[in-house]
Amino acid sequence: MSTKYWANGEQQADGLDRGLQFGDGHFTTVRVNQGKPLWWEYHIQRLAHANKQLLLPTFDRDQVEQYIQQAVVGDESCAVKIIVTRGTGGRGYTAPAAANPCIYLVKSPLPKIETSLQNVVTAEIQLGQQPRLAGLKTLNRLEQVLLASERQQREVDDLLVLDQQNSIIEACQGNLFWQTNKGWFTPKLEKCGVDGVARQVILANQWLGSVTQSEFTIADIEAAETVFVCNSLRGAVPIKRLNGKVLNTSLPLQLNALIE
Repeated sequence: MSTKYWANGEQQADGLDRGLQFGDGHFTTVRVNQGKPLWWEYHIQRLAHANKQLLLPTFDRDQVEQYIQQAVVGDESCAVKIIVTRGTGGRGYTAPAAANPCIYLVKSPLPKIETSLQNVVTAEIQLGQQPRLAGLKTLNRLEQVLLASERQQREVDDLLVLDQQNSIIEACQGNLFWQTNKGWFTPKLEKCGVDGVARQVILANQWLGSVTQSEFTIADIEAAETVFVCNSLRGAVPIKRLNGKVLNTSLPLQLNALIE
Protein backbone atom coordinates (compact mmCIF):
# COMPACT_ATOMS: atom_id res chain seq x y z
CA MET A 1 0.00 0.00 0.00
CA SER A 2 1.34 3.43 -0.93
CA THR A 3 1.20 6.46 1.39
CA LYS A 4 -1.75 8.76 0.68
CA TYR A 5 -2.62 12.24 1.89
CA TRP A 6 -5.84 14.13 2.54
CA ALA A 7 -6.50 17.79 3.33
CA ASN A 8 -9.98 18.84 4.50
CA GLY A 9 -11.31 15.54 3.16
CA GLU A 10 -9.75 15.98 -0.29
CA GLN A 11 -7.08 13.51 -1.37
CA GLN A 12 -3.85 15.23 -2.40
CA ALA A 13 -1.73 14.21 -5.37
CA ASP A 14 1.52 15.36 -3.77
CA GLY A 15 2.99 14.50 -0.39
CA LEU A 16 2.81 16.87 2.54
CA ASP A 17 5.63 19.36 2.90
CA ARG A 18 7.96 18.45 5.77
CA GLY A 19 7.76 22.07 6.88
CA LEU A 20 4.10 21.45 7.66
CA GLN A 21 4.59 17.97 9.11
CA PHE A 22 7.66 18.53 11.26
CA GLY A 23 8.60 22.20 11.17
CA ASP A 24 11.51 21.05 8.98
CA GLY A 25 12.72 24.41 7.74
CA HIS A 26 13.40 28.01 8.65
CA PHE A 27 12.50 31.57 7.66
CA THR A 28 13.42 35.22 7.69
CA THR A 29 11.24 38.30 7.31
CA VAL A 30 12.50 41.24 5.25
CA ARG A 31 11.39 44.86 5.26
CA VAL A 32 11.13 46.17 1.69
CA ASN A 33 11.36 49.94 1.18
CA GLN A 34 10.79 51.31 -2.33
CA GLY A 35 11.37 47.85 -3.79
CA LYS A 36 14.66 47.34 -1.96
CA PRO A 37 15.03 44.58 0.68
CA LEU A 38 16.71 46.25 3.66
CA TRP A 39 19.82 44.61 5.10
CA TRP A 40 19.59 41.95 2.43
CA GLU A 41 23.12 40.62 2.90
CA TYR A 42 22.32 39.83 6.52
CA HIS A 43 19.10 38.07 5.56
CA ILE A 44 20.68 35.98 2.82
CA GLN A 45 23.55 34.97 5.12
CA ARG A 46 21.00 34.07 7.78
CA LEU A 47 19.20 31.77 5.34
CA ALA A 48 22.47 30.20 4.22
CA HIS A 49 23.60 29.60 7.81
CA ALA A 50 20.28 27.99 8.73
CA ASN A 51 20.47 25.75 5.67
CA LYS A 52 23.91 24.58 6.76
CA GLN A 53 22.85 23.95 10.37
CA LEU A 54 19.74 22.04 9.29
CA LEU A 55 21.65 20.01 6.67
CA LEU A 56 19.65 21.46 3.78
CA PRO A 57 21.06 21.85 0.26
CA THR A 58 22.32 25.27 -0.74
CA PHE A 59 19.86 27.49 -2.61
CA ASP A 60 20.23 29.70 -5.65
CA ARG A 61 20.61 33.25 -4.37
CA ASP A 62 19.74 34.80 -7.72
CA GLN A 63 16.55 32.78 -7.86
CA VAL A 64 15.49 33.91 -4.37
CA GLU A 65 16.13 37.54 -5.32
CA GLN A 66 14.07 37.06 -8.48
CA TYR A 67 11.19 35.66 -6.42
CA ILE A 68 11.27 38.73 -4.19
CA GLN A 69 11.28 41.16 -7.10
CA GLN A 70 8.30 39.37 -8.59
CA ALA A 71 6.46 39.45 -5.27
CA VAL A 72 6.89 43.17 -4.55
CA VAL A 73 5.65 44.43 -7.92
CA GLY A 74 2.88 46.93 -7.18
CA ASP A 75 3.68 46.96 -3.44
CA GLU A 76 7.19 48.31 -3.17
CA SER A 77 6.95 49.00 0.57
CA CYS A 78 5.94 45.81 2.34
CA ALA A 79 7.09 42.87 4.43
CA VAL A 80 8.23 39.66 2.73
CA LYS A 81 8.63 36.42 4.67
CA ILE A 82 10.93 33.89 3.01
CA ILE A 83 10.28 30.32 4.17
CA VAL A 84 12.64 27.48 3.26
CA THR A 85 11.54 23.86 3.85
CA ARG A 86 13.06 20.50 3.04
CA GLY A 87 10.10 19.85 0.75
CA THR A 88 8.37 16.45 0.58
CA GLY A 89 9.66 12.92 0.97
CA GLY A 90 11.28 10.71 3.53
CA ARG A 91 9.59 8.38 5.98
CA GLY A 92 8.58 9.72 9.36
CA TYR A 93 11.27 11.97 10.77
CA THR A 94 13.91 10.51 8.46
CA ALA A 95 14.69 13.01 5.72
CA PRO A 96 14.89 11.96 2.06
CA ALA A 97 18.38 11.13 0.84
CA ALA A 98 18.06 13.78 -1.89
CA ALA A 99 15.98 16.66 -0.57
CA ASN A 100 14.18 19.00 -2.94
CA PRO A 101 13.76 22.17 -0.85
CA CYS A 102 10.78 24.44 -1.33
CA ILE A 103 10.89 28.24 -1.01
CA TYR A 104 7.68 30.04 -0.05
CA LEU A 105 7.13 33.80 0.01
CA VAL A 106 4.48 35.64 2.00
CA LYS A 107 3.93 39.34 1.28
CA SER A 108 2.06 41.48 3.80
CA PRO A 109 1.63 45.15 4.75
CA LEU A 110 4.30 46.69 6.96
CA PRO A 111 3.33 46.80 10.64
CA LYS A 112 2.58 50.05 12.41
CA ILE A 113 5.71 51.59 13.92
CA GLU A 114 5.23 52.04 17.66
CA THR A 115 6.95 54.91 19.45
CA SER A 116 7.26 52.77 22.59
CA LEU A 117 6.03 49.62 24.28
CA GLN A 118 3.93 50.96 27.14
CA ASN A 119 3.89 47.90 29.40
CA VAL A 120 6.16 44.84 29.35
CA VAL A 121 6.27 42.11 32.00
CA THR A 122 8.16 38.86 32.50
CA ALA A 123 6.60 35.89 30.75
CA GLU A 124 5.40 32.85 32.66
CA ILE A 125 6.22 30.53 29.74
CA GLN A 126 9.94 29.81 29.45
CA LEU A 127 12.03 28.62 26.51
CA GLY A 128 13.62 25.21 26.30
CA GLN A 129 17.32 24.93 25.47
CA GLN A 130 18.73 23.34 22.31
CA PRO A 131 22.20 24.68 21.45
CA ARG A 132 22.15 23.04 17.99
CA LEU A 133 19.20 25.28 17.04
CA ALA A 134 20.16 28.35 19.07
CA GLY A 135 20.07 31.54 17.02
CA LEU A 136 18.08 30.01 14.15
CA LYS A 137 14.55 31.05 13.21
CA THR A 138 13.22 27.57 12.53
CA LEU A 139 9.61 26.71 11.72
CA ASN A 140 9.23 25.21 15.21
CA ARG A 141 7.44 28.21 16.73
CA LEU A 142 5.01 26.65 19.22
CA GLU A 143 6.72 28.34 22.17
CA GLN A 144 6.24 31.69 20.45
CA VAL A 145 2.60 30.90 19.63
CA LEU A 146 1.95 30.21 23.31
CA LEU A 147 3.85 33.34 24.34
CA ALA A 148 1.76 35.44 21.96
CA SER A 149 -1.38 34.00 23.59
CA GLU A 150 0.01 34.79 27.04
CA ARG A 151 0.75 38.37 26.00
CA GLN A 152 -2.79 38.78 24.72
CA GLN A 153 -4.36 37.25 27.83
CA ARG A 154 -2.30 39.47 30.15
CA GLU A 155 -3.08 42.55 28.02
CA VAL A 156 0.50 43.79 27.79
CA ASP A 157 2.52 45.10 24.85
CA ASP A 158 5.25 42.47 25.03
CA LEU A 159 6.88 39.91 27.29
CA LEU A 160 10.38 39.55 28.67
CA VAL A 161 11.15 35.91 27.88
CA LEU A 162 13.48 33.71 29.96
CA ASP A 163 14.79 30.20 29.43
CA GLN A 164 14.33 27.36 31.90
CA GLN A 165 17.52 28.41 33.70
CA ASN A 166 15.94 31.85 34.30
CA SER A 167 18.34 33.58 31.92
CA ILE A 168 17.00 36.50 29.87
CA ILE A 169 16.74 35.56 26.20
CA GLU A 170 14.49 37.91 24.20
CA ALA A 171 11.06 39.50 23.88
CA CYS A 172 8.12 38.13 21.91
CA GLN A 173 8.69 40.70 19.17
CA GLY A 174 12.45 40.64 18.90
CA ASN A 175 15.83 40.86 20.57
CA LEU A 176 16.60 42.87 23.70
CA PHE A 177 19.23 45.49 24.47
CA TRP A 178 19.48 47.55 27.65
CA GLN A 179 21.68 50.26 29.10
CA THR A 180 22.84 50.82 32.67
CA ASN A 181 25.47 53.17 34.06
CA LYS A 182 27.98 50.45 33.10
CA GLY A 183 27.12 50.40 29.39
CA TRP A 184 24.99 48.41 26.93
CA PHE A 185 24.06 44.75 27.27
CA THR A 186 22.33 42.01 25.27
CA PRO A 187 21.89 38.29 26.01
CA LYS A 188 24.17 35.85 24.26
CA LEU A 189 22.17 33.23 22.40
CA GLU A 190 24.19 30.03 22.67
CA LYS A 191 21.46 27.78 24.09
CA CYS A 192 18.20 29.13 22.66
CA GLY A 193 16.60 32.25 21.19
CA VAL A 194 16.73 33.87 17.76
CA ASP A 195 19.71 35.88 16.53
CA GLY A 196 17.67 38.47 14.66
CA VAL A 197 18.92 40.51 11.72
CA ALA A 198 18.35 43.80 13.57
CA ARG A 199 20.50 42.50 16.44
CA GLN A 200 23.24 41.46 14.01
CA VAL A 201 23.20 44.85 12.28
CA ILE A 202 23.42 46.79 15.56
CA LEU A 203 26.36 44.73 16.81
CA ALA A 204 28.23 44.64 13.48
CA ASN A 205 27.97 48.41 12.99
CA GLN A 206 28.77 49.16 16.65
CA TRP A 207 25.93 51.68 16.84
CA LEU A 208 25.90 51.28 20.62
CA GLY A 209 29.65 51.11 20.99
CA SER A 210 30.86 48.17 23.04
CA VAL A 211 28.01 45.82 23.98
CA THR A 212 28.46 43.13 26.63
CA GLN A 213 27.03 39.77 25.59
CA SER A 214 26.57 37.28 28.39
CA GLU A 215 24.01 35.33 30.40
CA PHE A 216 21.81 37.65 32.45
CA THR A 217 19.01 37.30 34.97
CA ILE A 218 16.10 39.56 35.90
CA ALA A 219 18.28 41.16 38.55
CA ASP A 220 20.66 42.39 35.84
CA ILE A 221 17.99 44.14 33.78
CA GLU A 222 16.38 45.71 36.86
CA ALA A 223 19.27 48.19 36.91
CA ALA A 224 18.53 49.32 33.34
CA GLU A 225 17.78 52.93 32.52
CA THR A 226 16.85 52.18 28.90
CA VAL A 227 15.58 48.96 27.30
CA PHE A 228 14.54 48.38 23.70
CA VAL A 229 13.22 45.56 21.54
CA CYS A 230 14.38 45.29 17.93
CA ASN A 231 13.46 43.41 14.79
CA SER A 232 13.89 43.94 11.06
CA LEU A 233 10.32 45.18 10.47
CA ARG A 234 9.76 47.60 13.35
CA GLY A 235 13.34 48.63 14.03
CA ALA A 236 14.23 49.54 17.63
CA VAL A 237 11.28 50.24 19.93
CA PRO A 238 11.92 51.42 23.52
CA ILE A 239 10.09 49.97 26.51
CA LYS A 240 8.38 52.59 28.66
CA ARG A 241 7.52 50.37 31.62
CA LEU A 242 9.19 47.05 32.46
CA ASN A 243 7.76 45.05 35.35
CA GLY A 244 6.37 48.32 36.72
CA LYS A 245 9.60 50.33 36.44
CA VAL A 246 9.42 53.47 34.27
CA LEU A 247 12.29 53.72 31.79
CA ASN A 248 13.89 56.31 29.55
CA THR A 249 12.55 56.00 25.98
CA SER A 250 15.19 58.07 24.15
CA LEU A 251 17.34 55.91 21.87
CA PRO A 252 20.52 56.62 19.88
CA LEU A 253 19.62 58.14 16.50
CA GLN A 254 21.77 55.60 14.65
CA LEU A 255 19.12 52.97 15.35
CA ASN A 256 16.71 54.73 12.98
CA ALA A 257 18.76 53.29 10.10
CA LEU A 258 17.32 49.84 10.84
CA ILE A 259 14.16 50.68 8.89
CA GLU A 260 15.27 53.55 6.65
